[in-house]
Amino acid sequence: MKPFSSISILIVSVSLSCLSGCNKGETKTDATQPLQQSFQTADPEVKQAIATVNANLKAGNYAEATKVLSPLVTGRPMTTEQKQAVGMALQQVNQAMAVNPSLDSKEMYEMRAKMFQAVHSGPRF
Repeated sequence: MKPFSSISILIVSVSLSCLSGCNKGETKTDATQPLQQSFQTADPEVKQAIATVNANLKAGNYAEATKVLSPLVTGRPMTTEQKQAVGMALQQVNQAMAVNPSLDSKEMYEMRAKMFQAVHSGPRF
């Protein structure tokens, strides 16, 4: 009976360590600092809009953050740092949607698609 008990304890230990280590590789993205820094030299109204985006991201109001950010970044040239910050914001929204699929809507999809296009547009060669 003792070998069975040792094997059982070993199996349970390995199982628990595997389960507890599953989420360690995932990190939650926080785009607020990069957004603020990359738009630091922008016009005052753009800086105010970025502050609104950051407040909404911190509050978990991703739909409102996306509504404010999308028109800011579409149709205007952005620096590399701004594109990276917007990419991080998209990543943060996507991570939130993966956790809570009810956040996904047609409107969110369209705004995210526009932002993705804005981030990835430009000369290819």
